[in-house]
Amino acid sequence: MPSNSDRAVTPITPTSRYCAASWPITPGPAIVSSVPTGPRAAWSIALHSDDAPAFQRAATTLLGRAVQAGDALVQHWAHLHDRALITSGRDQEYGTQLLLSADGIELCPLGAPASVDARRATVGLPPIAVALQAVRPRYTLDSSADEAPTVVLTGAA
Repeated sequence: MPSNSDRAVTPITPTSRYCAASWPITPGPAIVSSVPTGPRAAWSIALHSDDAPAFQRAATTLLGRAVQAGDALVQHWAHLHDRALITSGRDQEYGTQLLLSADGIELCPLGAPASVDARRATVGLPPIAVALQAVRPRYTLDSSADEAPTVVLTGAA
């Protein structure tokens, strides 16, 4: 599989540059838990902050602490952890980050692929084959398109 750096990659969702750059204080439990949708909203903002890698890495650490405290989902942490790795040019660990290219759905670069299902099981994610089977029908390319852009799919696996 070609590496992520061999192709132009466009996020499938808009980034949250404004949110990440203008966050008034360090995100923490008081902000995240003040409303029922707070943890998911904080995760989503961080996940889509590809243009703010330091913020994304800090949010991954904070989300990890929230998971340990029982205040956030470990699956969200795995998605954000993988996204932060891919954003920084490293291989992902849980196989949550995908590419949609002219050839269909592909995993972004994955470290130690032989043990990915075991790692996914530790965070409550299904085996990678099951996840890809569920995702592929949703992102089938129209064969009439001349050239389809490559996009990063977040939160799909």
